[in-house]
Amino acid sequence: MKKIALATLLAVAAVSASAVEVGVVGGTDFLNNGGNRGTAGLTIGQHFGDFSVSAEALRETHNNTNKYNLLGGYDVAKFGTATFNVKAGVAYIDNGTINDHKDRYAGVVGAGVAIPVTSKIDATVDYRFTDTRDAADKFQGNTVLVGAKYSF
Repeated sequence: MKKIALATLLAVAAVSASAVEVGVVGGTDFLNNGGNRGTAGLTIGQHFGDFSVSAEALRETHNNTNKYNLLGGYDVAKFGTATFNVKAGVAYIDNGTINDHKDRYAGVVGAGVAIPVTSKIDATVDYRFTDTRDAADKFQGNTVLVGAKYSF
C-alpha cells in the first residue's frame, strides 16, 4: 500500500511540475508623480487550465525598492499562437521610506500576452497598474514588463 501511495505522489508531483513556469522580466515603472524607474526581476508560476498563479520578485533601479507580487490570472483569448490574459493580485513594496507597515501593500491589476517561441519558451509582454496607499503614493502607477518564461 505504501508503494502505491508513494508512486501516486511521485506521479502527481511530476504532472504538476510540468506546468511550472520560471521567467525573467524587465521594464519600466511610469509613476503617477512623473518619475520613471527601470525594473527587473524573476517570476515563477503555474497554470491550471485557463487559470494561473504567479509570484514575482522585482527590483527597481532607483531608490532601493523591491516589489513582491502575488497574482492570479485568467486566459481570456487566444489569437493564433498568442494567449491574452488578465491578472489581479497584491504587491508588497519594500522601501525604507515607507514607515507604516499597512502602506506597504498595494492592489495590482493588469493584462498581458504570451507568445510561444519554442515548445518550452514564451515571450511575454505585461501591463500592470499598482494602486498604493498613503505613504507609498510615490510608488503608484503603471508598469510595462517584457520577458521570457520557460515551462517545465
